[in-house]
Amino acid sequence: MPTLTIQQGYDKQREIEIKEGKTLIGRELDCDIIMNTSNCSRHHACVTRKGSKVFIEDLNSSNGTFVNSSPLDSKYELKHLDVMQIAETMFIFKDADIPAEKLGIGPKDGQKTTEYYTFSFLTEVIRKIEENTSKVLKGKPEAIRMAIVAMFADGHMLIEDMPGVGKSILAQAIAKSVQGIYRRIQFTPDMLPSDITGVSVYNEQTREFNFMPGPIFGNIILADEINRTTPRTQSSLLECMSESSITIDGKSHVLPKPFFVIATQNPSDYHGTYPLPEPQLDRFIMRISIGYPNPEIEKDILTSQVKRHPIHDISYVVKAMDILQCQCLVRQVHVSEALKEYIVEIVEGTRKHPALTGGCSPRASLALMRIGQSLAAYYSRDYVIPRDIREIAVPVLSHRVFLKPGSRVKWRDTDDVIREVLDSTDLGPENVYRRQP
Repeated sequence: MPTLTIQQGYDKQREIEIKEGKTLIGRELDCDIIMNTSNCSRHHACVTRKGSKVFIEDLNSSNGTFVNSSPLDSKYELKHLDVMQIAETMFIFKDADIPAEKLGIGPKDGQKTTEYYTFSFLTEVIRKIEENTSKVLKGKPEAIRMAIVAMFADGHMLIEDMPGVGKSILAQAIAKSVQGIYRRIQFTPDMLPSDITGVSVYNEQTREFNFMPGPIFGNIILADEINRTTPRTQSSLLECMSESSITIDGKSHVLPKPFFVIATQNPSDYHGTYPLPEPQLDRFIMRISIGYPNPEIEKDILTSQVKRHPIHDISYVVKAMDILQCQCLVRQVHVSEALKEYIVEIVEGTRKHPALTGGCSPRASLALMRIGQSLAAYYSRDYVIPRDIREIAVPVLSHRVFLKPGSRVKWRDTDDVIREVLDSTDLGPENVYRRQP
């Protein structure tokens, strides 16, 4: 059942269920939600539920009703995590029980799940998320594609770029497109590992320690400006990202699935940054940059945000369990023996290249294969070809290797080295990579 979380002040919060019919908000005693403030009208607003749809309308109140910081001038259909404000009180709408048929996905009555969750379902989910996210992050289809591919490969993504180019917005748009638990962690120099993982608190009544989960317990985690905190706190993500579990006071706590971390960081030459250690960089399945938009797209961004941010105009299009189904389907994408040899040859080329201090590990080979499977699924193909590997080799491998000091004269960065390794690796005929009948 949909709910409204009512936040009155900093320490007063309650949650009510929205029942079928009308829910009246105001100061009068006949209202369903009574507001004890002079800034609220006697009959201020009305929330109406009709089946799976919930609407809100302002009843000609004196101070108005705001939805996502915009004044309400007509009846509005609420979406998951919409924020409303009446006087000083905030309302958060949660539509956690939307039926799958409203999203246009899910098995029909009498249909087996194995018959429905097929490769066509996987491609449909990808298109839904991509279309929804592109409404918010404009002019960056490559970044959206890479984020979707990383999520469906069951990996984690690092976005490194200048401030203000849309790193956090990309993560928020992906999170709003998937009905799951979204958490944002803003990293600062004074953060402790327990601020991320959680802490055990002593309960005097039961004389026991109770574990209070941290923000890492979610489906989609935005680790914002991860390189602004100390290496000690950065390392607290290592076990979470690699094992999908954490150990607190000797007890293991398993994180929910799907579990997708999108970390953002500013360039290392920015003030107040702590470079990520190599082991943690290796935990990210890929690293990308978004870059500045072209002038036409930037003008479109300005136009779309004159009144309000487009992030408030989207809602989820798939459920978290659908992502789990898709991740399992991605693992079924065919990887031929010839393609495995091609991946190994690329990774071996990084180990032999004279410009690098060390080559990529077997974890990089696995990352190339998993991302290759996911990218092939994105292109509606049930087998991986070398073109998939070449497209994602730079974002998957470049952050795992480092230039020798003397090589910086010839090579600008590790991206150029990876491209040279790719150019020196033979592709072979494409037909050997197809799934054989």
